[in-house]
Amino acid sequence: MARKRSTKSTHDTKVRKLATELKANGWKVQADISGFDTPDGIGQSRFIPDISASKGSHTKIIEVDTPNSVNTEQLSSFRRSATHRKNTSFEHIITTPRRKTKRV
Repeated sequence: MARKRSTKSTHDTKVRKLATELKANGWKVQADISGFDTPDGIGQSRFIPDISASKGSHTKIIEVDTPNSVNTEQLSSFRRSATHRKNTSFEHIITTPRRKTKRV
């Protein structure tokens, strides 16, 4: 399902912020946005997580969604993958677009 421009921008902004923070904290980061290497697909359907980060022996799989973009099959695949890999965690983050403030 294609995202609306405002939710895509909200999504990509959040992914970029998280990826940049992880990188600044010493994580090797792959992210599904421009400027980063794309993470490998996960599971039989080869779902691509928004962020895959590793530091030492630990790996994080992070998926960012807006309220109307949640894909339960994808989330199950990421959870299952994290459960079956040693020292791997999965985080699901739901972000919402900022409200436009009314100028007076």
